[in-house]
Parts: sequence; structure tokens; C-alpha cells
Amino acid sequence: MTRASTSAASFGLLLVALVLMLHSVVGELAPRHVRHDLFARGDSSDKGSTKLVPNFKEYEARCGDKSNPMYPCFTHWTGDLTTAEVSPFTKTSDISKMLMIKDAAMKDFTIDKLSDSFEIRYPNHGGVRLQYWNFDPKTGCKHITIHMGDNRAWRIWVSDQVGNDKDIDTKNYKWNTKRLCSKWIHIHVKKDGGN
Repeated sequence: MTRASTSAASFGLLLVALVLMLHSVVGELAPRHVRHDLFARGDSSDKGSTKLVPNFKEYEARCGDKSNPMYPCFTHWTGDLTTAEVSPFTKTSDISKMLMIKDAAMKDFTIDKLSDSFEIRYPNHGGVRLQYWNFDPKTGCKHITIHMGDNRAWRIWVSDQVGNDKDIDTKNYKWNTKRLCSKWIHIHVKKDGGN
């Protein structure tokens, strides 16, 4: 590696660390008190809830066999979206139009626009969180950040299509970020013991 490329890589990592530190100090762009459920409830009286229903046609257009190979698609290998809370990074985004969910199993989903950024919190799974942001349409790469929750018995890890490893994991870290470039992102939310 040349000195210039090493400096550029160091600057990039420093910038990501700064963004994450500011996020923890300033807070999220979407208010935390607004709840966004990812499942449909016909009798919901929670006016802050966003009712989402599966949208197979739109999901298949983005994640099916003939879809754009750079369009990001997510699948839960453990866990699902049934009790998850999702928030867009910007207040003007409508989360019910942002996520395209495959079916009632609530395991597979994608986003409407490549520029959409969001956070998923799993309150019934220790409060672990996943953030998706900074998609690059030229490469298909995106940033995924995961956060440990309040209950350390739960953990979240993410893997891509390349290899058979955990690309980022909260087992030994409170939070972790990585730029992943595969179409499919595998999410694992699991009770793992711990303190």
C-alpha cells in the first residue's frame, strides 16, 4: 500500500468513528418516542405505530432471481421482524413505504430506494440494533452498524454472501461497523448467554 492510500483509509475510518460518536452524543434523527412496528395489527390503538404488511411483488422485483445484483436484500437467519421497531434516519421518510417485506414470516425484506437509511431495534431480543446507511450505487457497498442491547444475553451479528464467517458481531463489542458489498445481508439475532 502506498502512503497516500494508507492515509486515505485512515481518514475514512476516522470519519466513520466520528459519525458514530456524534450519533451516540447527539442521538438519532428520528425521535425515540415514536414507535414503528413492523407487523400489521388491525386493532392497534398506538397512533405512533406504522403498520407494515408484506409486499411480495415489490420485494421480488428487488430481490428475485432477475433483480439488480447490487440492490441490497436482507434475510434473518435467526430472529425476524415481528416485534422489531424500525425508524428511518430522516423524519420525512415514511417507513411503511420504505421497507418491502417478502411474506408473513417477516424474515426477508429490502428497501424501496437505494438511498433509504434505517435502524431496526429488537426490543424483545435484548434491545440489539442494526443500522443500514451510506449505500454506494456504483459498487453496491453499504455500511452496516450493529449495537449491543441492554441485555447482554442477546447478541446480533451480520454476515454477507462471501465466506462462512461473521462479518460483524456484538459478542465482544458494544457496537461494530463494516462496509459490506454483497447483495444479500444475513442477520442473526440470538440469545447467546452472557451477563
